[in-house]
Amino acid sequence: MTSTNTPKTFPLNLPEGDADLLLDELQTRLREGRRLAAEVGQILAEIESRGVRELYGYNSTAVFYEHVARVPRAEAQKVTSRALALNSRRARDGTSTQPVAPLTGVTAATGVLAEAGIDRIVTVMRRLPDHVAVEARLEAEKDLVDLASVARPRDITVAGTDLLAQHDPDGSAGEDPAPKRERSEFWLRQKRTGRWDMRGNLDPETGARLNALLVPRAYPSLNGEADVRTPAERRGDAFTEIVDLAESGPDVPLPRQAPEQGSERPQSTQPVKKPEGGPKTTPVRPKSHPRPRSGDDGVRETAVAGQSQNVARRRPTRWWARLSKPRAETHAQRPQKPLTA
Repeated sequence: MTSTNTPKTFPLNLPEGDADLLLDELQTRLREGRRLAAEVGQILAEIESRGVRELYGYNSTAVFYEHVARVPRAEAQKVTSRALALNSRRARDGTSTQPVAPLTGVTAATGVLAEAGIDRIVTVMRRLPDHVAVEARLEAEKDLVDLASVARPRDITVAGTDLLAQHDPDGSAGEDPAPKRERSEFWLRQKRTGRWDMRGNLDPETGARLNALLVPRAYPSLNGEADVRTPAERRGDAFTEIVDLAESGPDVPLPRQAPEQGSERPQSTQPVKKPEGGPKTTPVRPKSHPRPRSGDDGVRETAVAGQSQNVARRRPTRWWARLSKPRAETHAQRPQKPLTA
């Protein structure tokens, strides 16, 4: 036996050409969805009061909502922050924490306010200075709530800006920090082909000085022949000329020396006196570190177990430098070709 109790789906048998009825159905469902979202916020505020770690083992309510609602972390944090700003909650010691916008929370429970408008009202209420009286705060919030029920979020932003300018004309001291000095940046690296790649971010003064040096030297050649170089190639030749001029200048500073490590022992500069009548001693070359060898179990072992290397001071060589070094073992084993005429 087939059941005939099927749920109603859109269209809901609406008559053709009735635009007002379609608009009313849309507003009804929007209001219902916003009301349910406000109830979700009330539940999240209650979970925060009881302790989300004790209830479900999560570190924060936002992480809990992220897993339960299967939403991104940014959206979960936004929903949780909105819920805590609109609803009061209890602390562990029994004290009550008042919401940032209590009137907005009451109105949001009816489904009249949109989420974007709620966020703008909360932002304005948080930026109001502390010296504003409670009655003035409630009146300002009421004006914003009445506007949010009929206007767009951008209108709430404009009204909130005027409200902040009225109650706090000088602005907060923390909102106008000291201007941060932007330092010049420059990157230079060598590619595998041997050529160098550079990139930089210069301040206005340094960039203007470099441009003043490049532009006169990057003009096409004036010897009567056609200059086949591209503008980028002309600037490259001009930069090379600037490097040559800077290197040949008399005031070029010496390269900075890296500070010596304290663990290294200072070498004496006095020459070592050799005995006059004694035999000549053969200089002993320093032993290199033994290469690791693989044991029977596949684990690499070192030849000398007591040797320790300072790994922090070892720098890996370039791959082309390693390949360019001749191997003494290979040359020693390779038979020498006979000389032919």
